[in-house]
Amino acid sequence: MNTVHVIDALNQTIALELTASLQYHQHALLVRGPWRKVFAAFFHAESHGALDHAHKFGQKVAALGGVPTIEVGAPVRQSLDLTEMLRQDLELERQAMQAYLEAHALTEGDVALRTMLETHIDDEQRDIEELEMYLEMVQTSAVMPEVALQMVTLAETR
Repeated sequence: MNTVHVIDALNQTIALELTASLQYHQHALLVRGPWRKVFAAFFHAESHGALDHAHKFGQKVAALGGVPTIEVGAPVRQSLDLTEMLRQDLELERQAMQAYLEAHALTEGDVALRTMLETHIDDEQRDIEELEMYLEMVQTSAVMPEVALQMVTLAETR
């Protein structure tokens, strides 16, 4: 295993996770309308999750003798449109997935790091699938009747 290349690859994952943390944080602040309650909490949780991932890989970079990056790996994108937010986050998650796969390919002989990366690859795949489902739901307004029903029920209880 070439430690220098592994550190570079891990720093790329850190940089993308830092970008994701900032982007999700911004989306949590900007989301509006009937989706706000659900998606503000989702984006907020994802922001913290991405920061945790960056921290874990930062610890690994330091353990390998490198210096964890503090740079972001892509532009932090923002929007006031929920569909666009979800598209932006999905694109960033796909970039992170690619970075994890590239790092994984370099970890020959380090079972612990391979396992760590495989766990994060699994997490990224679930994040991608969840964002795809949310995007589909928002685009088709699949839960709008439920949201309207909750609003009516809430109004009746007052």
